[in-house]
Amino acid sequence: MSPTNTLTSAGAYSEGAYAPKVDQRGDGPVTIRLTDQERISGVTRLETVQQCLYHYHRDGFVVLENAIDDDTVDALYKKIVEDTGVYVGKKFQQWNQGEATRNVSVVPPLTPEWLRREFYANVHTMRVIENILGPKPELRFINSNVAMPGATGRQAVHSDVNHDFPTIPFGIVVNTYLQDSDEQNGVTEVWAGTHNAYGRDEQQSSKESGWIKKEYIQKQAKIKAPLQPRLRKGSICLRDLRLWHAGMPNRSEQHRIMLAIDYFAAWYQCPMRLTLPAAARAEIENWNISTAGVDWAEGEVDYLNQPFYLNMTQDPGMYIKQTEKGVEDWRARVTGVYEFDKAIATEQNWWTPEA
Repeated sequence: MSPTNTLTSAGAYSEGAYAPKVDQRGDGPVTIRLTDQERISGVTRLETVQQCLYHYHRDGFVVLENAIDDDTVDALYKKIVEDTGVYVGKKFQQWNQGEATRNVSVVPPLTPEWLRREFYANVHTMRVIENILGPKPELRFINSNVAMPGATGRQAVHSDVNHDFPTIPFGIVVNTYLQDSDEQNGVTEVWAGTHNAYGRDEQQSSKESGWIKKEYIQKQAKIKAPLQPRLRKGSICLRDLRLWHAGMPNRSEQHRIMLAIDYFAAWYQCPMRLTLPAAARAEIENWNISTAGVDWAEGEVDYLNQPFYLNMTQDPGMYIKQTEKGVEDWRARVTGVYEFDKAIATEQNWWTPEA
């Protein structure tokens, strides 16, 4: 387990329950700010853990602020901006839901100097995750999402999982924002509480996309409207993989970058794997996480020539991969027909407020 203390220093008791006192703001999603003492010491107060768990289970989403120092964040931001210029235009590169979104997945630098625990297994983040998924959660996916300037389109409201997923928490994506983010530069639209509100077949318009039916979008907005939270640089967002969300256009002049790190419960037996350099193995295996999903490569990992690969299911045969011919998914493997993703979101795929 990650470091924690056993003392409570604030809050009050009511009818046998303890009500923690933490620095938090917002309501669905909620941002909880770590104290400087927590960040510097690496020790998470139990009050912080309790509040994170409460809001995560309620909303399917919670934000930790002040978990990483600014200089560390700035350095990685600059590196990924440089790498994005190299990656965009490769034959296998594809835009997420069309070029109008200017939204692209770029693998962050997978070298020992850049594989820092603050980003990939932050002690405060892991303290919360291991209380949701169980001990030694499995690291299975490392990527980043870059919203480039000049976007004219947005994504459809969707869930990242469109298979027959469990009705209990099984996977969490950790999104760390590398710059201050809000509506102007395309912070993600979040639909708090949708992680366990509806069944897959009930809510999703297609088993191939995870896009949400218009009628359910309109219905859910009356219960809890979507929100683009204002996030400070270095904020770490924990999102249930079942939660509805949507990438939004970046109308600023700078790249909006967030890391995307996936952890899964061991019992889920996710078959997805990632490759990391063997030179970083000793350090990473000291992070108190499971590396059952990691393949260790001798020498450098050519991370900018890795096509996008994903499999959040429990079936090894259900992976998807970008290729120069198009998307390789289970349909392409059966028919031999590869197609690039041509799906474009319209008003039928997002919330339109009713008069």
